[in-house]
Amino acid sequence: MMHLSYIFSSLLLSGIQITACLAANSTTVNADIKSISTLVTSLQDDVQYVAAGISGLSWALQVQQDAIALDDMINQGAKDANASAAFGGGGSLDIGLSLISLEPTITKTLQAVAAKNESFGDLGIIVQYSLTQLKADTDTFANAVVAKLDSLEGGIAPGVIASIDKAFESAIAAYENGA
Repeated sequence: MMHLSYIFSSLLLSGIQITACLAANSTTVNADIKSISTLVTSLQDDVQYVAAGISGLSWALQVQQDAIALDDMINQGAKDANASAAFGGGGSLDIGLSLISLEPTITKTLQAVAAKNESFGDLGIIVQYSLTQLKADTDTFANAVVAKLDSLEGGIAPGVIASIDKAFESAIAAYENGA
């Protein structure tokens, strides 16, 4: 009988730990969004130093490293969102507010990248590819997050996502055909 109560207690504690992990997933996704925001800001800071020619090459390479780190974080965020249960009221509100505050940062950064299309010169094709990949992965992340939001935040999120998509499309267009 003692052995059975030990097993029951262990299972009960395991269940509590599993529940706590699931409840923390909205917190994890929100932390991912904050990390994405930090990486977007780093990208924006570094892109301002890109100049045409050899003098700007090191900054162009730094921007590419920033883009790779950003893409990795976006993919991690998508994995975390997919692994999460529904975010619930509080989690949805926190994530919704984080996404709303992230949108202008993304837009401003993409505008800065688009404005540097001539400075990137022959590396523009790499920038275009990176932007296309970032957009695709951002869309995957956004879809994973929206699926977990409550109805109010889930209804607002598509407008935020559409604004981000538009900014990506404008930045990608700046690099098409060497424009």
